Amino acid sequence: MAKPRKQITAAPKDTAEALEQIEQPTMNWKVLGLIGLALAVVWVIAGILQPTIGYVGLIVAGVLTAIALGFLFWIWRLTRKSADIAAILKGATDKEGRIAALEQLRARQTPGGKDALNAIAQAQLVAQETPSEAIRILEGIDIKKAPAMVQDDVRANLAMFYLMTGRAREARELANEIRLDRQPQAKAKAMYAAVVAEALARTGDAEEAHKLLETYDPTDKEFGQISGMLLRAQVYTYTATKKRGRARTAMEQLLEVDPNMVAAFVQKGMRPELSRLAKQVLSGAGALPKPKMRVRTR
Repeated sequence: MAKPRKQITAAPKDTAEALEQIEQPTMNWKVLGLIGLALAVVWVIAGILQPTIGYVGLIVAGVLTAIALGFLFWIWRLTRKSADIAAILKGATDKEGRIAALEQLRARQTPGGKDALNAIAQAQLVAQETPSEAIRILEGIDIKKAPAMVQDDVRANLAMFYLMTGRAREARELANEIRLDRQPQAKAKAMYAAVVAEALARTGDAEEAHKLLETYDPTDKEFGQISGMLLRAQVYTYTATKKRGRARTAMEQLLEVDPNMVAAFVQKGMRPELSRLAKQVLSGAGALPKPKMRVRTR
């Protein structure tokens, strides 16, 4: 008895679904509490030493407190801006929503296009139809002048678009500058890892990519739509390291997450072994369109 073909039971995930799942950035109250505790200790020590060193200790404590408050205010503004942008993106679930969201973002853009967070959001919206425009927007950012907390976001997003358009070498240059230890959010760190690993695998360092991917489980529900990016990176990595069985498994898992990402491997210009694998997986799931027969007439 022939084994029934596996069928795709869910609609392909798209950017609209991903935008609906965007998390609202929040302040890290644990870190804030530790900063407050450290300042309290400084003031206590300054008070204890006041009879000995006079008001010097209190002045130092005051200066440190002012610096800390200034830093916290900057963090609060950045978090508030991120939350506002995330709220705008959540409404961009169709073409009309994307147009409206782009208009809002452009209205908020600071003169000179120096708002890196805003530019990233705009790039994510236009990438659905014109990846080249998304790249143009992100290339216009002076990464070194962007806030330190945002620099790797710019690099990761731009590298991702480079990878999507076959510019692996340029993606690798950016990936080399990304530091995962600077990203506290698990989902964002997984996105960084997926981009870095794919860039490594496609530029001759598949073993390093393998080591990195081993620390991330694409089935972890916490990663959401990032699971597809991790699985895509696995496909490239396992293919480059000649682990064909694991590459096929990753491709099959990717089919469950996002069939469109598997179909992209069939496009013109893809490496033959990847294209063949994608066709096999799609055919096995009954998702590969059969060629139409043409009847010639005399």
